[in-house]
Parts: sequence; structure tokens; C-alpha cells
Amino acid sequence: MYWFRTDTPLIFCLWLAVAIIWGLGGWLLASQAFRLERHERLLVGFSLGLACYLWFINLIGRWLPPTLTFGLAGLLVLILGLCYTWKGERPILDWEDLRIGWWLLIGLVLFWVFARTARGLAIFDDRKNISIVSTMAAGDIPPHHYMNAGVYFAYHYGFQILGASLMRLGGLLPWSAYDLSKAMLGANVLLLAGLLGKRYIDYSRAGLVVAGVLAFSTGTRYLLLLAPAGLMARLDPLIFVRSVDQVVGMPLSQAIQQGLILGDGPPAPFLYAFMNGIGWPVVMAIHAGPSTMSLTLLLLTWLVVPRIKRPAALFILVIMFSLWALVWESSYGVFLVAGLIAGFYWLWRRSEGPGEMLKWVAAALLISAPIALFQGGTITEVVRNILFRSGSLASNMVQQAAIGGGFSLRWPPAIYSGHLSALSIFSPLELLVGILELGPVVLFTPWISWWAWKRFKQGDGILGTMVLSAWLGFALPVFFSYEYDRDIVRFTKHGLLIWTLVLTIMLWDKSLRWMKVLRYPAVLGLALMVSGGVAIAGTELTAASQAVLTENGIIGLDSSIAQDVWDQLQTGSEVFDPQTWRATMLTGRLTRVVTGNMSYDYDHSAAWEQLREKPSVEGLLADGFRYVYIDETWWGEIPPESRASLSESCIRIVSEHRDANREQFRRLIDLAGCQP
Repeated sequence: MYWFRTDTPLIFCLWLAVAIIWGLGGWLLASQAFRLERHERLLVGFSLGLACYLWFINLIGRWLPPTLTFGLAGLLVLILGLCYTWKGERPILDWEDLRIGWWLLIGLVLFWVFARTARGLAIFDDRKNISIVSTMAAGDIPPHHYMNAGVYFAYHYGFQILGASLMRLGGLLPWSAYDLSKAMLGANVLLLAGLLGKRYIDYSRAGLVVAGVLAFSTGTRYLLLLAPAGLMARLDPLIFVRSVDQVVGMPLSQAIQQGLILGDGPPAPFLYAFMNGIGWPVVMAIHAGPSTMSLTLLLLTWLVVPRIKRPAALFILVIMFSLWALVWESSYGVFLVAGLIAGFYWLWRRSEGPGEMLKWVAAALLISAPIALFQGGTITEVVRNILFRSGSLASNMVQQAAIGGGFSLRWPPAIYSGHLSALSIFSPLELLVGILELGPVVLFTPWISWWAWKRFKQGDGILGTMVLSAWLGFALPVFFSYEYDRDIVRFTKHGLLIWTLVLTIMLWDKSLRWMKVLRYPAVLGLALMVSGGVAIAGTELTAASQAVLTENGIIGLDSSIAQDVWDQLQTGSEVFDPQTWRATMLTGRLTRVVTGNMSYDYDHSAAWEQLREKPSVEGLLADGFRYVYIDETWWGEIPPESRASLSESCIRIVSEHRDANREQFRRLIDLAGCQP
């Protein structure tokens, strides 16, 4: 009930065949467009192939049938790779690139661990992620809102395309497709981090150290457990605990001692002291999906940009940056600004400094920007709303855009935590908590910036660009708030990830021996950050002992329905489900519950609420619902006349399953025969 939606698991070989095709295309790109080291080409090629594959699916999926889309996109990546072999180096591939057995073994182990834990977790917006995996696999590209069939979804859906390919070509159920895609990307991103560390550090195990620090680093809120009681008493009236739900409104001194069971998460509790309101460690963020894909593209950019071999590589950079805009618009935005600044600096000081490759970065970013406006996702839908909402440029959305698209000045400036709200930088006690929330790496940012500037002037333009984007991402939430302020921490997390990577790499720089006074405190700071992530990972690992399909109580009966009917209902039809999004995920067909198109629009429409309270065949058909998904709970809650209406002889039962005791059931019915 967890893995396959078909009785023939061998169908997964079809996805593997397509993956080999786009992987081969990526390997060709890595070999012919960039001057990569032998041990880098295969792993970087896999990431390049994946990025191009997802981008091509989004491009052609709006015109072609789904199976053709997911198959043809892989072939297009291979064709693209073959194009780069024209007038390229010979041989076109070096089979010695395959001699990276230890890297591949580590990747397989990481994939297995992440897949096991993903199977037992359902705590990061599964409702929206798995729903659009299902609808995109059924051909809805770009996806409509999973709870409003009338509008496109303003969401960063680029990563979920991978899960959709696993579902369509691999025959997986939506939750297993999503879990495997997260595990695959989690292993890949840590391998890329290892490659980056190895490039900068002349030490055989350096890559493992860099990847390990990136995997586990997080904030150090837990150090407040060591604070004197008097200090905590002074902090309590200053800090409002706004998340997570189980501790909202508690004094910080009390909340920090709590163990929290998060929804359909691991059986062991997360300790609030080790959680973080700015970003989970990468080993946990992997299970959210899109941010890990963003980190993949960041590392991929860092690896390939300094090794551009030929001008034609510009097209690959455009694809990568366009996909980045579709995956995680916040990181793309700050890198866009940083890349353009660095590019203009190169034009100004062309004879010295970062090197010619920055012009290619700036050019690719400029080309990717208009693509981001039209390719779908959050940026496209925000622009669409600004231009067309209510048919008037004086609409409320446009007025918001005029003052910054939902952004407003934050005063006093503050470090914002999704758990602890705004922590004023002018309040010493709040600033202390803010630094602990960020982690000690923030204390070393002057040193990091000095080292990055030094390397930038020596020719490492991409390092300087990354650190500049980190500063932009960090500064924005300090001075600006957002309409949905909990989302603004994505900018801060972008900065922290880059600073952590750079600080880890810096510690191996032999030319900095005279700065031991900073090196040893930096090692201690990183160790403290890693310790917090290890504690979180230990809790997360307990999820490997259980299997959770997804949130909201989805059980084996729902899985049986999905195996019967997914993508078998009439195209364009809509399904009513009293549990809002459940049937969309199971059938691949859309519904209408809310009125907006953003990821946080969850207010149910009055029409939907009325149908849920007192459904009838006539009312459901009048509101455009052809199919209805019924469970025993809702069936027992609705009035007798509604049960009679939904039992009329004109109704066809599409699929029905009951448990062994015949107490629980799931039933999907078709109302088409009742139309006048």
C-alpha cells in the first residue's frame, strides 16, 4: 500500500531507463561544456541532467500528454548533451569518470537512510506537495491550485516535478514518489557539497567534513538551557513564542524544556531547545524538498561557473537559473541581484579581479529573469495577479506591489525567527537570543567577508558572488518584514548556509595560520552548530521504524482507491472530498475548496462548506462536481436526506473498499448518470 499503484513493479524500469538517458545527457554536458575534474564529472553531470530534465518537463508539459512529456524530456537532455559534443573534445566521454566507487557507495547509503526516514515522516506540507505531485503526474503542468481548480498555483513546484516523473513513469503512489525524490536529492546535495569541499581543500577527507558540517549545522538555541534562571526570567517578557502550536504563548523558559510530537512525524519527540525558527539542518530540510533542490542548484552553480569551457555553456546556466526561480524564488532573487552586481563590477574593473566568467553569470541571470516571469510558479502568478486581478491596476494586489510586493520596513531592525518572532538588535537580551538562533557562524561574518573579498580579487568570482548574496539574504529580513513573515526566514537561511560552507572551507586555508586566534573559536562554533543538528537527526531517525503514507490520516483504504482510479477519471472533471485535498492526491483530479491561489490560502468557500454540511446530488452537480469521495466519518455526520440523495440509483460506484471489520470504508462515486 506504500509503494506501487500498479500490479507490475517492473514498470519502475521505465523511469530508470529515462533517468539513464537524462543522466547520460548531463554527463555529456559536464564533460563538454565545463572543465571539471575527473572525479567531478559524473556526479555534476547527474545534477546537470536532472536540472535540464525538470526544466524541459515544465516547458513541454503544458502541450503534450503526460507520458510523452516525461519520456521526451529525458531524450531532449540527451540531444542537448550530444549537441555540445559537436566540435567538442574527443573522446566525448572519459570512462575513467566512472571510477568513483566510494562516492557512489556513500551516495547509496545516504539515499537508503533518507528514504527510510522519509517513509515515516509527514510533517512538511505534504498536503500541497504530494497533491501537486499527483496532479502534475496526471498532466496538470503548470499545476493549478490543489484546492482551487480555477487558478494556477502560486508555488515553487520545480522540485515536485521529479516526484511526478517517478509516479507517471515509475508506477509509484504519490507519497512513495515524493519520498524517493526527497531521498535522491538529499544524497545528491551532500555529494555536491563534498565535491565543493574537495575542490577548495587539499586533503583527502575534506569533502566528507564539509558535507558533514553542511548536513548538521543549525542554530544553538539549546545553549539557553545553560542560562541562569535570572536571565531566563528577564527574557520571558521580551520574547513571544509564536510556534510551534504546542508551545505558542508559553514563556520561553518553559517552552525550551518541552518535547514535541509534530503531527505525523517521528515517534520520538523533538526537543524545542534544539529546534530552530530560521531553518532546520539540511538532514531535516531534505524532507521538505524544494529548499534542498535550491541548495543543489546553488552548489551546482558554485561548481560549474568557474570551469566554463565554451560560450555555449551560457545556455546551460540559463536553464539552471530559470529552474532555480521555479524551485526557490527567494534564493534565486538574492543571487540574481548579487550576480548582476558582480557582473557590473567586472565591467568596471575588467583588467583585474574576478575574471571573465562573471559576465556569463550576469548574462545568464538577465536571460533567466523574463523566463521566470512566464514559466509558472510563484513569480509568474504574482505578476499575473498584479496585472490582471480584478481587471484593474488599482487593485489591492497592485497597491501592495507598489510598496514592495508585500514587504514593508521593519522597525526597529530585528533578527526574525519563525518560532520567536522579531528579536530587536537594539535589545541586548533579544540580540543574544537572535545570535543563538542564527548560530555562532554569524559572529565570524567579518572574517568570512574579508577572506571572500581577498579570493574575489584573486579571481574566485563565484565565491565573492555567493558571499554577497548571503549578505543580501541576511540583511533583507533584518530591515524588512513581509506580509507572511514566517516565510521571510528563507532569505536568512540562504545566507547562513553559504556562510557555514565558507567558514568550514576557510579553516583549512594554510595561509591563515597567523589567525589561530579566530580559527579555534570558529571550530568550536561550528561544533556547537553541528551538535544541534545531530540531536535533531537522532529524533528524525526514529521515524525509520514506522510507515506513514501522508498526513491527515490517509490509510490503506485510500491507497486501494488510488490504485483503482488514479488518472482514470474523466479529464477536466472535479472531485468533492470532505477532507479537502485528499481525493485530489488519490485521483489526480482537482477540486475547489478555497478561493485564492497562494500556498497559504486555506479559507474554505461558503459554497464548499454548505456542500460539506448538507450535500445533495443536485447541489454537487450544480457546483461542478462530478465525483464525490466518501468515508465513514463524513457519511455518519451528514443528515439522512443527504445519505439518501447520495445513494440514488443513478449514481455509479467507481471504487469502494472496506476494512476487515467493515467499519471503515472509502467510496468514490460518479454523479454523471444523475445529470438532467
